[in-house]
Amino acid sequence: MGEDGMNHLFGVNWEYPWVLLAVPILPFVAWALFRGKLGRSAPLSLPKIMRRWAGVRAVVDRPGAARGPRGTWLGAGLMLVAVALARPQLGNVEETVFDQSREVLIALDLSASMLADDVKPTRLARAKLLIGNLLDELQGERVGLACFAGTAFLQVPLSSDYEVLRDILPGLDPSFLPQAGTDFTGMLRVAAEAFGQSTAADRFLIVLSDGEAHDPEWRTGLEELKKKGVKIISLGVGTAAGSLLSDPQGGVIKDGRGAAVLTRLEPATLEELARETGGAYREAANWVDLAELLSETVQQGKTGDFAKTREARQAERFQWALAPAVFLLALSLAFEIPTLPGRRRVAMGVTTSGETIPLPLNKKTTKLVSTEPRKKIPA
Repeated sequence: MGEDGMNHLFGVNWEYPWVLLAVPILPFVAWALFRGKLGRSAPLSLPKIMRRWAGVRAVVDRPGAARGPRGTWLGAGLMLVAVALARPQLGNVEETVFDQSREVLIALDLSASMLADDVKPTRLARAKLLIGNLLDELQGERVGLACFAGTAFLQVPLSSDYEVLRDILPGLDPSFLPQAGTDFTGMLRVAAEAFGQSTAADRFLIVLSDGEAHDPEWRTGLEELKKKGVKIISLGVGTAAGSLLSDPQGGVIKDGRGAAVLTRLEPATLEELARETGGAYREAANWVDLAELLSETVQQGKTGDFAKTREARQAERFQWALAPAVFLLALSLAFEIPTLPGRRRVAMGVTTSGETIPLPLNKKTTKLVSTEPRKKIPA
């Protein structure tokens, strides 16, 4: 019998059909536990079950046939658990699947200058709002997140699951990266590694930064992105007037000469990134609709294929076996494998060795009585 024949038994498809081999064995295990040698052997003796089987006049090794079946519920429950573990599948379920060949990688600047408040509430907070709005507008695109400051790394790989990115986004701040600065070279290298080798999809790198590049060699990282057909959409977060940087103590950050540090938007780097890759540049001091900007950029080149299809998959039916299995195992735990012995009225009789059971001892109380005559107390 082939693999397909093994997976399809009794008109049902089984994900793990080899688990069904344990179904005929499990009832024998339950029978051996309660009636066979397992229940009487010294290493596996069950004293609480023995106390449960204690007779009215004597303690016996195992119950008689008149005591009813033992292990039936346990065996049946274990059989159904094995059936559930085999994952039976019956019928089809249709699901709506979004297929989008477009890939969008977001590069977020986490340098200390992004905490400037020339863009309210801060540059970093404005960038996060823009990213959140973009995620609300996208449908089916594969989106990832790269963070960069003095170093760069891929925080969220390209995926259609936007909830992971939404959960991570609020906790990002300059303390997230150990090294200060703005490493555009590292950011472009991480972006090139994040995109796959295929060139079938529309690919976009959205850079949100104030443009203060401290590494002059960043242009060397553009060649790999050009080979992969990546368009860069640059958003300058800041103003030309700039703002002083506040320190955690409420003052302002000063340089080595003691002068206050003024950070301004420097768009030259961001503009060149967009121009060299056929993308677009916008200043984010005012609100920018990233989804609309993305659509405008797409129209300049080829449009990624987008499809909304319905796919059918086999429906999981393990619940049909698991629910009664839990019920039967609960009955076995309550009646077949009790944790406490039942209350019994013990009468005189003999034990299995023929000795007479002694009568229970009655508690006696002792009362002290004085032999001296009582004295009358005058009124």
